[in-house]
Amino acid sequence: MKKTVSLIVLAFYTTTGHAFNDDPNALFSTNNNYTTNSTIQWFPVDNVQKTCDTESKKRGYGGISWSVKACSFFNGNRCDIYTSKQLNMHTLGHEVRHCFQGSWH
Repeated sequence: MKKTVSLIVLAFYTTTGHAFNDDPNALFSTNNNYTTNSTIQWFPVDNVQKTCDTESKKRGYGGISWSVKACSFFNGNRCDIYTSKQLNMHTLGHEVRHCFQGSWH
């Protein structure tokens, strides 16, 4: 687990076959948090797909070949979230959860 936390991990909120089906009202345990303190930077952008693809490549992940609504990149207690300028609370909350629980889905 600690080894995973020390690596830069990438998480995607997807809308294709790579997608997960999370219920916005489902409860989840905070026992899975790898941190309780995170510095979060939120970047609302014009083109989420292009930005997430660029950021993925910049971090050595090779880009994104599926549709995304948002993405987050985290390393230790630093977390960067990229979203559209218009979004719902569930999408933002989903990405914030990655900042505390890493790649949980």
